[in-house]
Amino acid sequence: MVAAGGTAVGAALLLSGCGGDGTTSTENMKLSADQALLKTSQKTGQTDTFKADLTVTGTGEHGGKIHADGRFQLRPELKFSAKLDEFSSNGRTVPGAKGQALFTDNVLYAKVPQLAQFVSGGKPWLKIDVNQMAQRTGFDVQSLLQQVQQVDPAEQTKMFTGSKDARRVGTETVDGVKTTHYAGTVTVQDALNQLDAQSREKVSKWLPKDRANSKINFDLWTDGDNLPRKLVSKATGPQGENGTVTVLYSDYGKSFSVNPPPSDQVGQLSLGGMLGGN
Repeated sequence: MVAAGGTAVGAALLLSGCGGDGTTSTENMKLSADQALLKTSQKTGQTDTFKADLTVTGTGEHGGKIHADGRFQLRPELKFSAKLDEFSSNGRTVPGAKGQALFTDNVLYAKVPQLAQFVSGGKPWLKIDVNQMAQRTGFDVQSLLQQVQQVDPAEQTKMFTGSKDARRVGTETVDGVKTTHYAGTVTVQDALNQLDAQSREKVSKWLPKDRANSKINFDLWTDGDNLPRKLVSKATGPQGENGTVTVLYSDYGKSFSVNPPPSDQVGQLSLGGMLGGN
């Protein structure tokens, strides 16, 4: 779930997502929208791995479109394999912004054309030791990586339980799977109130701090296992700009491997070059 659209949100959401399998059950038909949202949050919280396909669109000064997908494991330790294959701003593709990212064993590997000139030996892949980067530059890569956990699908759906007008729309098919469609709105403050203190502190960093009463419109499609298959959230900013985040989910609970690129294709980031030094 994201409150405001635009490229900043897209950057944070590069690491987001969730998944699901199953068919619409009779049990789902009997649940109220509020009960269904709560059950979806609980079920999703029991799943640690998923695949996500993400699209972010926005209008206004920072309008544009971002598309990314990947596989993610949140627990017991974070790992993911993701790629960003579309990044445009105000209708124009941003050159060099596409790329791939791998994270395993607390090491981030990135393949980003825009950074190629700063990678030693002209290697296509950049290796960043998360702890070392923080020590040498003060740039906390870990906080960026925590965006994955901040948009834990369980937290997303839990925030929706703060809605006072959630309703069941009907049944629809998403990617060949029968789902139940729910919709509603929730204020930023009511969404945050559903989370525990630690989660609230993390999530509030990417929700608009000065718009507690702003409403987020959401649509959620859940399968027969009460797992999300699709999530769409929309918000409108103070100047009339709007942002939409759409995530398609699959492969809940499926294990996967994240293999570092071959060592002869990996270089180090030249911090001096990036910062204008030697």
